[in-house]
Amino acid sequence: MKRSKYLLDFDIVLLQSIVFYIVLAILLLPHYQYQINQDGVSYISIAQKYILHDFHNAINGYWGPLLSWLLVPFLFAGFEPLLSVKLLSLIIGVMTIIQSNSLIKILKINKLLRNVLLYLISVIVIYFALLVITPDLLFVCLALAYINTILDSSYINGKYAGIISGIFGAGLYFTKSYGFPFFIVNFFIVNLIFYLRIKNKHNRDRILSNFISGIVVFFLISTCWISIISNKYGQLTIGTAGSYNHAKIGPQSLGSPIHYMGLLDPPNNTAISISEDPSYLKIQSWSIFNSVSSFKHQIKNILKNTYRIISILNEFSLLSLALLSMAVVYLLEKGKRIFTDNIFFLVVSLVVLFSGYALVLVTSRYIWLSNILILIIGAKLLDLLFQRTLFKQISKIILIVIFVVSFLVGPLICLYCNFDTGKDIFNLNSKISYLNINGRIASNGEWSKSLYLSFYNGWQYFGEKGKLTELELETELENKMINYFFVWKPSEEKINFVERYEEVTDGKMDEFRIYKLK
Repeated sequence: MKRSKYLLDFDIVLLQSIVFYIVLAILLLPHYQYQINQDGVSYISIAQKYILHDFHNAINGYWGPLLSWLLVPFLFAGFEPLLSVKLLSLIIGVMTIIQSNSLIKILKINKLLRNVLLYLISVIVIYFALLVITPDLLFVCLALAYINTILDSSYINGKYAGIISGIFGAGLYFTKSYGFPFFIVNFFIVNLIFYLRIKNKHNRDRILSNFISGIVVFFLISTCWISIISNKYGQLTIGTAGSYNHAKIGPQSLGSPIHYMGLLDPPNNTAISISEDPSYLKIQSWSIFNSVSSFKHQIKNILKNTYRIISILNEFSLLSLALLSMAVVYLLEKGKRIFTDNIFFLVVSLVVLFSGYALVLVTSRYIWLSNILILIIGAKLLDLLFQRTLFKQISKIILIVIFVVSFLVGPLICLYCNFDTGKDIFNLNSKISYLNINGRIASNGEWSKSLYLSFYNGWQYFGEKGKLTELELETELENKMINYFFVWKPSEEKINFVERYEEVTDGKMDEFRIYKLK
């Protein structure tokens, strides 16, 4: 009876938090409906190719396919692209709250903290869903589902737990190519610990069976996509994002090639720009074994990324690092019992997540999963503190308020700072719609803004001037049959030859001048 009441209370709180989340989404969506970013343009463009049955060009080794696949029904139903991806992200957000709820249940966090956590996670997930178009929220959702599967008490005895884990692992890979190594490493470590800590032969056999079935299912599903993209690119690959990003941080790298290589052909006739598939860019690869200096460069990069991870965690909450430190101390105090504590497995997941990105490149959204896990770990530690130490009710409330505020400030500030983001580009596009510009365009700079305008109008954007000389630029514009050239203001470098062409905006635009070349 007590168990039933616990579940009933829990479900009511979950329902209330989801309703709270939906209300927030309804209120905030109008102010983020124009949000747009380079990654989002690519995912939308790839989804549109699936609708047009352009499967050859839709197959892409750089961008994971799952977000675009999930986006197809929204676009097919006639929703505007940017609205479609926001609605999809918000739905994924609901599933993320549900998965977070399951993890809270597994950790048996008390009712008061559970209530607080779900509302707090609702705000954080809104921040994830609205801030940027990315598959990283989908990665968080699937990673939580996978973690819940392996931490559930039925994993050892369940017949299908390994299979379910493999399915979620494949989903992580389809979301981002990083999901491939993340799942394999994490799944191997967790099952190895399970196997070593249990002495019962029957249970050991069950763990081994779950591990084998999970890995087999994961590889069977993943191999389908690996075969498709490997055939397209003419080499065995699980994805091209890792090698591209690794090359981009090489010792001799000048940064992102789109800003210095000059005009670049989109990868296919319906691609908006080269950013739809940067795999085709010719940039120099490198290895830490090339030379001593390369090895030192990699070490420096790891240290820089580690510092970046620490900074990101600190920006999300000033308590993040303190909570992680407390978790480590708590686990060390348990001695051999550390392997029976679910917090240990969450920390293992964090270490695996951080390690892979530390080797190459890290941004805040890449490690969103850590924000949710640290938040839940912190709540569990707070719960244990309340159980072990006598606190007055007011003291508990003060500690909870400090805990909540520390995790709430960062997301709220980011949401506030990005209020009506993208609306300036939308309005700018409306101002030039009367010009009926079409075809191929290039610019002297402002890659992102030029790309967004191309997205709204169906242009093909061939990139920016980069390091081309004026003569080289003029030749490139002619060879690539560019129809319009955008000169963004203020421009430090004057481009003289464009004065020979018609300036279709008649100098009326504060943002740029547009020259009709052909």
